[in-house]
Parts: sequence; structure tokens; C-alpha cells
Amino acid sequence: MTEEQEFLLRSLDDLEKEHSTGDLSDNEYETLRNDYTHRLASVSRGLTGSAVPSPKQNSKRYLWWIVAIAVAGIAAGYAVAQSSGLRAPGEPLSGEIDRSPRNRLASAQSLFFANDLEGARGVIEEVLRDAPEMTEALVLSAQIHERMTNPLAAVRQLDQVLEREPKNIDALTLRGWILVRIDEPDVQEEGIRSLDEAISMRPAGFDPYIFRGFVARELENDLILAIEMYEMALARDPPDAMRAELTRIIEEMSSELQPTTE
Repeated sequence: MTEEQEFLLRSLDDLEKEHSTGDLSDNEYETLRNDYTHRLASVSRGLTGSAVPSPKQNSKRYLWWIVAIAVAGIAAGYAVAQSSGLRAPGEPLSGEIDRSPRNRLASAQSLFFANDLEGARGVIEEVLRDAPEMTEALVLSAQIHERMTNPLAAVRQLDQVLEREPKNIDALTLRGWILVRIDEPDVQEEGIRSLDEAISMRPAGFDPYIFRGFVARELENDLILAIEMYEMALARDPPDAMRAELTRIIEEMSSELQPTTE
């Protein structure tokens, strides 16, 4: 068994314990469990035939990506959850509420959290046919495309949002997070600019700071900036399990910054 597989299996065991003790909500538990399970399957498939990076390339950097992507699954969902209960402009207060775009958006979000991506995509496509410019629906659709490994479709929809709302924090954040994971320096720089634009507006949510901190750590080797970003995320009240992980990573980076003594 590889180091990656052992790490993921231990993580799944830890999730079960944290969920049973109430440290993780049902949504947090389901999101993290699905992400870890999918990545465990991906590693196993790679070992049985697909090309995988060499151990030298994979070690610590691979584990950091696992942590960040698991965090992303939770953080991206919060943006939609915060807005899904609101009435859309011009939407009636009465009538067939169960078929309103806003109510169907909430249904799509629930399916997304349950990892029913095909179901969520089907519902959100209906919403966008009726309300093609609904910002929250476009962002959720982009999240679905991103989770289904279709980043170009996701970025196109986020650009559609940003064309009308250049300061939309959710769209800037998700766009940046997608682009920095594409292995092209120019594309990654564009992603960093999107994340920096989101952070310049001092958002109340924690996800832009987590993503920017991860980029500072992994792509820029700027531990000071990474620590600053993670500390700003901690100040925005993330879930307990995420808080513990961020605290651990900050301590690890702080120790790396300490001068070594002979």
C-alpha cells in the first residue's frame, strides 16, 4: 500500500470519528468523505495501469493538494448555501413556489451536496433555461462543471457572471481556484489575479483566504503570505475540523521558517 493510500484511509477513519462525536456536520462529513473516497479510487486506478507521477514528485505536494481539494468541496458549497434562500429579483411572492427558479436552485444545491452531480446538473440546466442570468445558478453550475472535471465550461460560466458583476466574490474565488490548478504558468498567474481581486474586497467568507494561502505555499513558496492568509481564514470562523487542519498547517509552516541551528 502506498503512502497516499495509507493517508487517505487514515483520513476516512478520522472522519468517521469526528462525525460520530459531532465535530463534523452531516454536510461537512459527506463532502469530505466523498472527496477522500474519489481520490482513493483515483490513486488505486493509477497503481493498476494509469500513468502516475513519480514518488519524488508525489510525496508532500500530493498530500497538500488532497487537503486543499477537500477544503474546496466544503467552501464552495457554503457560497451557494448562503444565497439559496433568497428571493430572486422580480420573482413572485406567491404562486407555484415549488417550481420557481429559486426553489429549484435550492434543490440543485441539495443534490450537489449529496454528490449527485448528474441530478444537480439536470436541475440547474432547467433553472438556467428559465432564468439564464441568475448569478447564483451560474456559479453553482460552474461548481458542478468543476467537480465533473470540465474546467473550461466552468470558467466560461464564471466569466459570464463577472462580465455583469466584476466584483462578484464567489465567481472570482472559484475562477481563481480552477485556474491555479491548471499546469500552465500564464493560466496560474491569471488564477492568482482572480484570487487577489476577491481578497482585495475583504470577503467575510473563509474560502478565498484558504485558496490564496494554498497557492502561496505550493506555487509561490511564500510561507509568510500563506500563514497570513490561513490566519485570516481562521478569523472568519471556519468549521471546527477545518480550523484544526489550518492550525496544524500554520504550525508546520512556522516551524519551516525557524532558522536551523547547527
